[in-house]
Amino acid sequence: MKDNLRVALVQPKPYPAFDDPRNLGHALQLLERCKGEPLDVVCLPEYFPYQGERELGQAARQLGAYLVAGLVEEEGGKLYNTATVFDRTGQILGRQRKRNVGSLERDQLGISPGDGFFRAFATDFGKMGVPVCIDLWGQPEAARQLVDQGAEVLFNISIFPILKAHWSTGSLVRAFDNFVPVIGVNTAEFNALIGGKRVHHHGGGSFVIQPPRLIDKDDFRRWLRSLDSIQDWIKVQLDELERVQLVDVHLATVRRFRRELWRRFGFQR
Repeated sequence: MKDNLRVALVQPKPYPAFDDPRNLGHALQLLERCKGEPLDVVCLPEYFPYQGERELGQAARQLGAYLVAGLVEEEGGKLYNTATVFDRTGQILGRQRKRNVGSLERDQLGISPGDGFFRAFATDFGKMGVPVCIDLWGQPEAARQLVDQGAEVLFNISIFPILKAHWSTGSLVRAFDNFVPVIGVNTAEFNALIGGKRVHHHGGGSFVIQPPRLIDKDDFRRWLRSLDSIQDWIKVQLDELERVQLVDVHLATVRRFRRELWRRFGFQR
């Protein structure tokens, strides 16, 4: 398994209507910027591009990377806000439905909640989880379930009419509790059109939260004794504009020291 991942954070400015078919074309244009890069995972935000499984599968295959996209899935007459994961060959590896669905989604978009079971997906670099928006940073259950299944990295696709400023804080807590990197991807700032009304979405701030690189047990002990804040775990944080940002994510420290951290703090896992 790889110790380091190369990840692309795709922070787009969508068209106002979530289901506007032009969002798919825009997503594909942004993914073109990733071509030629040795990427492991490319991540799009929540509700973007809303549709386009076939086209996104082709893009994942062309990139030779795992791709996480925010799609709306229909099953049994119900709609679900779903993080859909494509593997490097363009096949669907798995889907994660959002559990904590807010009133705006329920009333204006007709979204139903998922079953509350969070699934870790096996990849060629280890296991990953893809909890959607507030499922990660607003409640502890998703991260706990995923890490207990062996997830070594979490991708959090999000979109924010409110509470963007709390996003990185809540995600830092989840990262510490589970000693896991968290990659959060938002849209750029834009005004959405929902139910005939304009709803401002506070864009940007996509981030990479990364536990520190620790080499051996002595390094771990020194770091733990000096631990006062984990604010420096935020290694990357984007502005509010449309961006495609490539970053490296380190997994070896998580694999080596996660259980030791839990033991030191008495976490019962």
